[in-house]
Amino acid sequence: MIQNGDILGGMYQIIQEIGRGGTGVIYLAEHLRLRKKVIIKKIKENFVGQINTRGEVDILKHLHHTYLPQVYDFVSKDTTVYTVMEYIEGNDLQWFINQNQYFSEQSLFLWLCQLSEVLEYLHNQSPPILHSDIKPSNIMITPSGNICLIDFNISLDGEDSKDIQGVSAWYAAPEQFEKARLRMSGQKENIILDERMDLYSLGATFYTLMTGKLPNPSDKQFLPIIYMDLPYSEGLKAIIYKMMQTQPSKRFRSAEQVLEALSNISKMDPEHKRLTRLQFTALVGYVLCLIIGILCIYYGSWQNTIECWQKDYREFCTVNESQSEGKIVADGIDMLNSFQYKSYLKRHPEKKAEVLHAIGESYFREEDYQNAASYYQEAMEEMPDEAAYCQSYVIALVRNHQWEKALSVLQSSNCYSQMEQESLDLISAEVSIEQQNYEAAEVILNAIIENSYNKDQLFQSYLLMGNIYEIEKDYEKEAVVLEKAGALDNSRDLLRRQGQTLMNAASASSRAVNKKAYTAKAAECYQQLNNMVSPSYEDRLNFAIVLRACGSYQNSINILTQMKPDYPDDYKVEMWICYDYLEIAEAENSYDSVMDHLTFSYQSCKHMYQSDSEKDEDMENLIEIMNDLGV
Repeated sequence: MIQNGDILGGMYQIIQEIGRGGTGVIYLAEHLRLRKKVIIKKIKENFVGQINTRGEVDILKHLHHTYLPQVYDFVSKDTTVYTVMEYIEGNDLQWFINQNQYFSEQSLFLWLCQLSEVLEYLHNQSPPILHSDIKPSNIMITPSGNICLIDFNISLDGEDSKDIQGVSAWYAAPEQFEKARLRMSGQKENIILDERMDLYSLGATFYTLMTGKLPNPSDKQFLPIIYMDLPYSEGLKAIIYKMMQTQPSKRFRSAEQVLEALSNISKMDPEHKRLTRLQFTALVGYVLCLIIGILCIYYGSWQNTIECWQKDYREFCTVNESQSEGKIVADGIDMLNSFQYKSYLKRHPEKKAEVLHAIGESYFREEDYQNAASYYQEAMEEMPDEAAYCQSYVIALVRNHQWEKALSVLQSSNCYSQMEQESLDLISAEVSIEQQNYEAAEVILNAIIENSYNKDQLFQSYLLMGNIYEIEKDYEKEAVVLEKAGALDNSRDLLRRQGQTLMNAASASSRAVNKKAYTAKAAECYQQLNNMVSPSYEDRLNFAIVLRACGSYQNSINILTQMKPDYPDDYKVEMWICYDYLEIAEAENSYDSVMDHLTFSYQSCKHMYQSDSEKDEDMENLIEIMNDLGV
């Protein structure tokens, strides 16, 4: 047994034991010649016979990467093998988790990129090196804020050594657990572990960092990250969700694919959402749901494929109706790329077109018109006679300022002759708006509104007219046309837009009576949103803020208080409670009844805000007010 002070290999003096891993004991030591600290890992005796020491030295000593510790040496003593590697300063992620640290999206994005880069490097070695034990305690954060991936199991670098596995509870991939279980029970197994095992563990690690919960998909109470209301973008949640799929075939195939997804995260989840129109939502929702009822049951081996398709499609319909953009894109692409559905989609191009069009709609709502046009084009190519797909493609090209291509597509498409005149007029209005010819667009839209009996065309016309008024900052007129659109299709997104427009109208109006009327109508919109199933964080917070603007301070406090258990680390909830108490104090001309509550809420939000890297004007204003009050 090694004691403190022992010298290994005549060069490394043990300082102390600092940890134990799945396959070894870890010591802090000093390199006597270089006078620098090193880490020495003792491989447990029952693993020694499985390690080709010379091969490991040749492989690992030639690894050089910014986010890996340098392996210096291997030392043998009696029946034990020790690895000597670079000492990394800093703390591991588990230490930060134990401190209840909140991790910003900026930090998580940086670390996920760095870890994907280092996994790409390891997996592309010949033979590939699989880490096999990625978890928070094996990821160091250096003083510079970068990561270093430590304690990679050296024996997972080739076909002959894949039997050694560091299986960590919570973070190991399902296939890794299953392989270990079969071997421990003496059963025969032929499970092949590959790069996707590490990607699962990496996703599970970030699940813990983002949710504060341990990942356990086998638990019936486990909730996938994509369904959780967290202060992170839908794009980042969609990437972690895909990495944590229990079936390896549904994960990213490689670390390179993860990096590619991260490079496109802004397209999946734009930082500032502003939906400017909802295109054919009712029609698409009807078609997507109708298809579930008309899928035919085929014979033989087709039966299982059809049942699986129906299940996945039903889930996709639900996600599409909720307009969870990142998940729509991730799930839709998974279905289109599934080997199981390849033959089915080839025989049923209309189904493939519907999924492609739904993905395009998601990108369109996010104002990513380039990607929207790409998916609309694929949908139109699958179903060239479907006028709705052609119209969507042309409008996306117009929004992306590709006028000539839009005109060429419109004139050359098979479905041009099938388009109603009103559809062509809507496209003309889109072109006029994009060319800032608002008068011409209004003439076209007014003609449609006066003469059309088509609900969808009227709905789109009102939305486009609202876009014009929004550009011109004529919020009162915008509120009027959005109210007319709401009479045709009162969806979540339209209610949100109505609420925001009404608050803009209230802010812009110079008459107190108008301000009050617009604010009251905005409150009605947010009330409807909060009465729906699973209202979003923004819906609840905006409702509370609008109630405060209406003078309903206690109702506003009640809404915010109900939010606190769901968002315990969000300073904004407590901040707006403080503003409600300040309004109550001003109305009563006294702080006597609210000062205790006000002080408590202020101290809570100030503590949480200090750990936030971004400045918030509302919070800075509150701090100034409270300083004036001597709090």
